[in-house]
Amino acid sequence: MKINILYFYFLIIFYSFNLYATNIRVVDLEKMIQNNNSYILLYSQIESDQKKYTNKFNEKETELSSELDKIEKLKLILNESELDKEINNYNELLNNFNFEIKKFNTHYEKQINKLKNVIVNEILKILKKYSLDNQIDLILDSNHYILSNNSININDFILEELNKLNIETGFERYK
Repeated sequence: MKINILYFYFLIIFYSFNLYATNIRVVDLEKMIQNNNSYILLYSQIESDQKKYTNKFNEKETELSSELDKIEKLKLILNESELDKEINNYNELLNNFNFEIKKFNTHYEKQINKLKNVIVNEILKILKKYSLDNQIDLILDSNHYILSNNSININDFILEELNKLNIETGFERYK
């Protein structure tokens, strides 16, 4: 009986409650994407490429505005059918302009989303390797939990590993 009690105390004293603890880490995916060197490079390429087009768009917008002013002045002079022709012409110009702006914005959104997907895939590879190397049971995105100790945050390590990779931006200029 004394052996059983001694064995019981031995188990209680030396039993580690951490054996069954879940090893959790946290990473901020959005921060990883936004601070990635390739992502920053893509943004600077886009800004550079957009400058020449934004000036053209501003000029076109000014032309449309003056066309609208012209129509307002012509309201008193033209008959209804001629005024309708002018309004229809203006509406067609405006629709074409809006379509071009939408096409312009969509082009750059596709460029950004394409690179974001590549970066996320690389982050997932890094996280998988990190998880296996460090026996991590669960990795959460920092936007999807309520409270934690900052010691489980692995942003710096993941960002450092991610920036070591040379991710091709595949930037296509707007045509």
